[in-house]
Amino acid sequence: MRQLLIFSIIILLAPMAFFAPFTGLVSYVAIAYVRPHEWAYMPEAQLSLAVAVATLLGYAIFEFTRRAPRLIPNALLLLLWLQLVIATFLAQSQELAQGKLIEFSKTFLIALLMTAMVDSEKRARWLLLGTVLAIGFLAFRSNIGIILTLGQTRIYGPGGAFEDNNDYALLLNVAAPMAYYAGRGEKNLWIRRACYAVSTMMMITTLFTLSRGGFLGLCFVLLGLALKSKRKITGIVAVLLIGSFAFTFLPDRIIERVGTISTASETDQSARMRFDSWQVSLRIINDHPIFGIGPRNMTEVFDLYLNTGAVRVAHNSFLQMAVDAGLPALALFLGVMLLSWFRLRRGRAILKDRAPDSSLIAYSHGLEIALVGYVVSASFLSRHDLELVYEIFALATSFSLIAGKLEREAETHKLPEPGARAFEPELAMK
Repeated sequence: MRQLLIFSIIILLAPMAFFAPFTGLVSYVAIAYVRPHEWAYMPEAQLSLAVAVATLLGYAIFEFTRRAPRLIPNALLLLLWLQLVIATFLAQSQELAQGKLIEFSKTFLIALLMTAMVDSEKRARWLLLGTVLAIGFLAFRSNIGIILTLGQTRIYGPGGAFEDNNDYALLLNVAAPMAYYAGRGEKNLWIRRACYAVSTMMMITTLFTLSRGGFLGLCFVLLGLALKSKRKITGIVAVLLIGSFAFTFLPDRIIERVGTISTASETDQSARMRFDSWQVSLRIINDHPIFGIGPRNMTEVFDLYLNTGAVRVAHNSFLQMAVDAGLPALALFLGVMLLSWFRLRRGRAILKDRAPDSSLIAYSHGLEIALVGYVVSASFLSRHDLELVYEIFALATSFSLIAGKLEREAETHKLPEPGARAFEPELAMK
């Protein structure tokens, strides 16, 4: 019965994605996170791939001439992809590297598609809601498990790229502020409440993953939310009070796990393993500074630097990027991140002046805090390929382009008055 339902959904979504490519894009994002095929015991089914192919074909036929790819604004992202391509062809094991390069290429392609197709506030809203509500559904399921076990559980991810508890915590830390500010910018009361609810459930789930890196990331996310409030001191005090109050009700295993952070480097094997991986990563970078050793090749050379039976990755997203494709790749990755931060702030400044009631203003705050959550949590695991952070890069570019167009129209006196709501006409979701 489940399989029949899933196949029915695909039969509907594939042609819809072809004739309405933006709908296909939002559907692809939702399917990629929710992974409905695993509920139907079809773990190998490529549902998201089918929707992605239909979306790309539809975009090429129906939307390409109206919404061409934004290559120049994405120059740093394209250079990063080129660096990864070169590193792949110079890798010691090209077979391993090529598999990872295909994954990166898919992520980059979707990011480019987002910057081309998200050219209005309406489309930005739908993509954000599709993303946060899909991840929010995962958090909702996790919260059901927490309630049923009375908190005596350790939450793991839904499978695929987020099966590990640390990866799942990273995803939730990035999505939680996005969901909160999607609610802040939402005019529909019920959707606003849903966004606030899933944001809260994401934060609760992060605690129950027992991920120490996830907990640290969550602390910075909460701090970011407090600093974004109108009364910053009051916000920080409120976060501290709520945190202290919550800790009195949390299960002992969470408190004990958090309590090991200060002594983890001395007493915890997994923490010591991370320090060892960081040292090995630095040595590899020193030996291969320009092109690295190729994506996914660290597993092949790790024993040359340290003989261990542990998982052989960098356990740090930034070191992993440098190991995989060299210091230029790391510089480009950090450059895209900083550029996205700048674009969000500059776009928000323009929108506050020209369209102060725009929801994009609230969205930009959430994306900024999401970047902070990523930087902190991703410093303890190798997820330089996290699709959600590349979606943030794409949305930052789109926001900047939308705000820039608004500013140019204002300069040529196409807008009535600064401060009036002025956007492109509502676009059909095609």
